[in-house]
Amino acid sequence: MKRNQKTVNLQTKKSSADTTQNRNYKDNLFVSLFGRCIDAKENFLSLYNAIHGLKLKLGETEIEPLMLENVVYNGQYNDVSMIINGKVVVLAEHQSTVNNNMPLRCLEYVTRSFERLFPEKDKYREKQIKLPCPEFYVFYNGTKEFPVESKIKLSDAFMFENSIGCEINLDLTVKVFNINYGKNHEILQKCLPLLNYSKFVHYATIAKESGVRDYIAHAIDRCKNEGIMVKYLESLNREDRNMIFGDWDWDTCIEVRTQEAKEEGIEIGKTEDAVSLLKMNLLSNEQISQATGLSLDKIKELALENQIR
Repeated sequence: MKRNQKTVNLQTKKSSADTTQNRNYKDNLFVSLFGRCIDAKENFLSLYNAIHGLKLKLGETEIEPLMLENVVYNGQYNDVSMIINGKVVVLAEHQSTVNNNMPLRCLEYVTRSFERLFPEKDKYREKQIKLPCPEFYVFYNGTKEFPVESKIKLSDAFMFENSIGCEINLDLTVKVFNINYGKNHEILQKCLPLLNYSKFVHYATIAKESGVRDYIAHAIDRCKNEGIMVKYLESLNREDRNMIFGDWDWDTCIEVRTQEAKEEGIEIGKTEDAVSLLKMNLLSNEQISQATGLSLDKIKELALENQIR
């Protein structure tokens, strides 16, 4: 890959509003499996092969992450973007809700990606810059009825009222796959990591709807028993698990941490517990105050002392 086509990892500060929003385990699990875990590149290439009917091998394919970490949706990162052989930028996102504005969001994303990939001065030179060809995909597994496969175009949003002879000079197409387990989209049979992800979400959803309080733990146990993502699930430490499966209610989070501390023979003080929860970035200051018994002012003070935003 050329020097200017480098991995982009742009860290930005979260707003205070972001810290009060619960993370969605579906989004975080998708990003972890296809963008961040040790097997992410292999999983992503499997997904790319399934989409295009290819058999590219990891050792023979140049694949580099292109993660813009200032792109946030509902308080978490749910995009996975990779550059394949320096020629294709593939943006894949998970969505648990129907969103017809995906083309606009993808347009913003790919524009920022190109800005990071090429020096500003190169855009004013006579020689044409060769751009990696972008592809956009959304993997939907929400509860609303949705087609097994569909396309959303940016031009669908254009206003043509009272516009005579208006020509479309800009467009962008997002392909949407419904990967709900049971919909039997053929892509699930072609990509094992995506099938495993779909099964996990399906098991968690069933457990949640059945009133199982710790439905995440239930889904984890069921997957392990069936030999699904065993290596991945067993590799998660406590912090990773809490970050990925942050859809747990915060009472359960406190309960689990306290129980684990007792099993290790460690007595966690209120201040230490509050700092740990602040670092998790899953709960609001008010929730941490209620959970630990410390005042809200004390929680804010601890956040400042430990430079936690």
